[in-house]
Amino acid sequence: MKKKRKKLKIYRVLALLLVILTVFAAGTLIYFNVLPYKYLVPGMVVLGFIIFFIVCMLCRKTRGYVKVISITLTIIIMGIEVAGINYAFGTITFFNKIFDIGVRTETYGVYVLDDSKYEKVKDLDNKKISVYSPSDKAIEKLNKEISFKEKDYDNIDEAVTSVLDKDNDAIYVNSGLMEIYKESYDKAKKLRLVGSYDITMKSNNKLKSVKVTEKPFAVYLSGIDTSGRVNKSARSDVNLLAVVNPVEGKVLIVSIPRDYYVTLASKGAKDKLTHAGIYGVLESANTVGKLLDTDVNYYARVNFTSFVKIIDALGGIEVNVDRPDYRYNDSIDCGSNTICEQNSQRQFGTKMIYIKPGKQTLGGEKALAYARNRHQFAGGDNARGKHQSQIIEGVINKAISPAILTKYNKLLSSLQNGVMTNIEQKDITDLVNMQLDKNIKWQIESISLTGLDSYDTTYSTGGLKAYVMKPDEKSIANAKIKISEIMKTE
Repeated sequence: MKKKRKKLKIYRVLALLLVILTVFAAGTLIYFNVLPYKYLVPGMVVLGFIIFFIVCMLCRKTRGYVKVISITLTIIIMGIEVAGINYAFGTITFFNKIFDIGVRTETYGVYVLDDSKYEKVKDLDNKKISVYSPSDKAIEKLNKEISFKEKDYDNIDEAVTSVLDKDNDAIYVNSGLMEIYKESYDKAKKLRLVGSYDITMKSNNKLKSVKVTEKPFAVYLSGIDTSGRVNKSARSDVNLLAVVNPVEGKVLIVSIPRDYYVTLASKGAKDKLTHAGIYGVLESANTVGKLLDTDVNYYARVNFTSFVKIIDALGGIEVNVDRPDYRYNDSIDCGSNTICEQNSQRQFGTKMIYIKPGKQTLGGEKALAYARNRHQFAGGDNARGKHQSQIIEGVINKAISPAILTKYNKLLSSLQNGVMTNIEQKDITDLVNMQLDKNIKWQIESISLTGLDSYDTTYSTGGLKAYVMKPDEKSIANAKIKISEIMKTE
């Protein structure tokens, strides 16, 4: 008798735990809004009846096989509820990790002559250092380690030349600007880095958010050619503007060439679009907005390493690969009608990525290679812009498919270390819930801005000339018309 009472007590405790866990799981899902009410409410009603039945069976004296069934169902339901709670908290944790709090990192480097005796920054104590475009924080950082005689320059070429001529012992400069300078001037190759400092900068610029399920909005998408921290100031090699009308289910993707000759939003000076990333992702977003006469509401930034992981996590994307016009170059033979490109780590040789033309599923490495290749197409950067739009369209189509649910955890894992955005968690979950609720068949259109190869002065090189792409005003005018059509609301 006592044994039976003890067993009944255990069953009642199990029933109580089931009820508590169910209430907690339901509360979590409701609080974080991770499922649309269309599915949540009926699911909770059905689950409530099941729980009620199980609790009654556990708390009453019933036959053995009924108890076994009740206990089995209890274990299954509790397992599902724990998984649901992990899903909710995992999702929120992920969004907190990728949300941009308005802080970026700039890296400043100390460079000396390659054949000099200086091996580290401390060797330059009380030496003469040329300085180009430093922030006050950057100077303070270097002053904490050494004392030095500072000579400011308005032009990076003059600052570098002063070191080559041995008028100064080193140059202290934003590493991003030095990389830009190296692209066009071989003299920078005579310098080597002896130390660098990360400077945290807070942005005061803000973008205007909207109700994403009710109003059209624009998202600037940036791909940076780095495997480091995604909040680090760096050139933006992929520049896309996604204009979304959630009411009509329309998306317009505008691809902008990396070397597009534009007016920097905060500087009022001409430069390549890719260089805007040196001054932060907001500078790039606002510059694109100014170019296309539209308010950019949000941005998302991804590095190339994460880009590869995202595509792989999705199980690849469907793309109709264009046929190349040329070989890669004289030293690299890709074979007949084959695209070849360096991999995500910029490796050639046996690490080259090869892609045949035609409709196919591209994994991460191949998708990135296709998005980056311009050497084998007559259109150059114009063709590359088209390919990038194809890739993004493929990602969107895969992301809104029901199959995404089976790849959810893998996708979150691939995103969390290499994505940064100012889109809040609530807005993202609202969009996801809207898609689950209405199953919208999105109409996606891609266009690319075009231009002509040229050379001109750029702000980031201190007025020195560099390769740029002069915009085709007709393509810009056409993009503005299409953007305005997408942005229209009844």
